[in-house]
Amino acid sequence: MRLNAFTILAAALAAIPAQAQDSAPHWQALTLIDVEAAHRILSEDHPGAAPEVGDTQFRERLAAAYATARKRAALAESYEGYQAVLAGFAVAMGDKHIRSRPLFAAESRDWAGLLVARRGGRWIVAGESEAADGEPLKGSRLVSCDGIAVDRLAEERLGGYRIVWSIEAQRIQRAHWLLIDDGNPFLNRPRTCLFDQAGAQRTVTLRWRPVERSELSSKIAAAATRGAAGFGLRKVGDGWWIALESLSERAVPVVEKVRAEAAALRSAPFVVLDMRGNGGGNSQYGQLIADALGGGAPAPATASASCSKAWRVSERNFSQLAYYRDTLGPRMGREALAQFTAEHESMVAARARGDRFTGPPQCPQRASGPAVSHGGYRGRLILLTDNSCFSSCLLVTQDFRRLGALHVGEATDANTNYMEVREDRLPSGLSMFSTLQAVAPASPSQIGPFTPEVAYEGDIADTAALEAWVLGLVAR
Repeated sequence: MRLNAFTILAAALAAIPAQAQDSAPHWQALTLIDVEAAHRILSEDHPGAAPEVGDTQFRERLAAAYATARKRAALAESYEGYQAVLAGFAVAMGDKHIRSRPLFAAESRDWAGLLVARRGGRWIVAGESEAADGEPLKGSRLVSCDGIAVDRLAEERLGGYRIVWSIEAQRIQRAHWLLIDDGNPFLNRPRTCLFDQAGAQRTVTLRWRPVERSELSSKIAAAATRGAAGFGLRKVGDGWWIALESLSERAVPVVEKVRAEAAALRSAPFVVLDMRGNGGGNSQYGQLIADALGGGAPAPATASASCSKAWRVSERNFSQLAYYRDTLGPRMGREALAQFTAEHESMVAARARGDRFTGPPQCPQRASGPAVSHGGYRGRLILLTDNSCFSSCLLVTQDFRRLGALHVGEATDANTNYMEVREDRLPSGLSMFSTLQAVAPASPSQIGPFTPEVAYEGDIADTAALEAWVLGLVAR
């Protein structure tokens, strides 16, 4: 039997005596090593860390996050402490693309028998299991814990280690962690919480106890407030429904179907692009769909060619571009291969010149412009998103809104004008850490969140109800 690195790591950790695993010097040294590596990745590979971009705010965030991570590393005494330090470092950068992903997970967590959801700007009990005696808490509103208002509590527990607090979509995505304890030593778990049940307030002493990770995951999934578009193309009423749950290679068959039915789609009274659950990938798939709907007409230009994507020149970024050209490009098709080949050649040329970027990292004019019709399609174009829409999904959302699409559903997530995420294994082997490698200088410094013109108030996961709702919109 061939063992992978993760299996070997898990076995090695299990073999270490408990007293050695809990050794503070061991974990402090290990944490500091990975903090230094993460800082090096961001400093050397992320465009925002280069003075040429002019992003003073990014460089200040990096300096502050690095200083905090070093201080916390000196206090880490366990694997949970190690995880918290790296997670806090990543979140402090203000872009969800930058994250620490642990490769080893504990088999259980502690929870209070309550799962919280974020709905309509409120924190609601979405699920419970033996949380309190008496009246069930499900459906009640969480007001405060230990005298701390729930928003301030959530900002500390979620905003410090899991989400960019200013983005509402991320509060929705990670609300369930509010009353789950993952062992973070820098947080105190609440003891008592105040709930509002139909106007009556109720104080509950929390019953913290272990729960198996698999059991907790299934409960979280059941309480999740997100959709799942799936993949495919189908008729809905007199129109068409394009389901595109990700911009990964699974989008390829969808693009092919859209191209095959392009004439029928262009003559239909409406076309829906359903991107529920879409966390990104390669925005070119969205562009290919837009081109098919427009009869091959190119999308309207929003920026000068001189302000196109600029890669930061570094050894690790260069290796990633070589992977795109040699491995990813051939899988994605002729257009993608041509793009990756050109970008790789531009990196080679920039290295030869001694430049820090493959093109100008700043643009005198940001991309902007009114919504316009696209090519040959004259029907109603409808874009459907939920709170999961992130990364390249935001770029597709931005493009389709500019093409005149009616945006419906839920508000999206948000990110910056930095792109091309890459994930590296940290020296300890315990975590992966990600960075971005290129900048779109013509784009706004922050992309999203995008608020739909028509919000959907029902269950965003109920596809049948959504289809009926969309048909009603079209009829009006």
